[in-house]
Amino acid sequence: MFLLRGIYSAACGMRAQETRQSLIANNLANVATPGFKRDVGVGESFSEMVVRSGRTPVGRLGMTSAITSAYFDMSEGSVSNTDCPYDFAIEGDGFFAVETDWGIRYTRAGNFKLDADSYLVTMEGHRVLGDDGPIRVDGQLVAGSDGVLYADGREIGRLLVVMPSSPDALTKEGGGLFAARGEVIPAGTGQVRVIQGALELSNVSVVREMVEMIAGYRVYEAAQRALLSHDACLDRAINEVGRVG
Repeated sequence: MFLLRGIYSAACGMRAQETRQSLIANNLANVATPGFKRDVGVGESFSEMVVRSGRTPVGRLGMTSAITSAYFDMSEGSVSNTDCPYDFAIEGDGFFAVETDWGIRYTRAGNFKLDADSYLVTMEGHRVLGDDGPIRVDGQLVAGSDGVLYADGREIGRLLVVMPSSPDALTKEGGGLFAARGEVIPAGTGQVRVIQGALELSNVSVVREMVEMIAGYRVYEAAQRALLSHDACLDRAINEVGRVG
């Protein structure tokens, strides 16, 4: 039973590192994606792992780990000037609101454009929302730091910028979009600052991710060697000790 538990423990450690490496690879793939928030794996402590036979617990298993969930790091990325009038960045904890086929979603990626009907949309074609609905731009676009938009000197609306009421109020959906699973509230005056002609870059540090990838690889190798060692001991127990008896 001890040898089988050792194999199980090593295999769980290898699986945990595989999951962590997948998250790191996804972070690195999105290092140049505007507004991307890096994913971080959440591990389960050793004492919380329980061996089960069907639904019946058979005891706790030490020296075991697992990645049970992932959260996204909401720290701000650096801001890069683009001088494009349809690019926007947010300083603060705010999110742009956009209209999708699945309802209202939120994003930090402010690389917008105009569609064929002169509406301000995301790169995927989702219309950007203002306080009074989708924003239509008819003229040269200028934005104030409070999100108020002007076209040829005429006020055409204000970007709808919201803030999550708690760290877990938003859930990641992919494509730079977040869905609300808690309360989101309109950003108040002075809480956020809208910057036109700039984009927030991803908060992924290539150096940090590569260090974590190498460290994870070393842990994976150690768990693999442990598994092979237990397998060799089990082989001897079956084929040699059993024969002697």
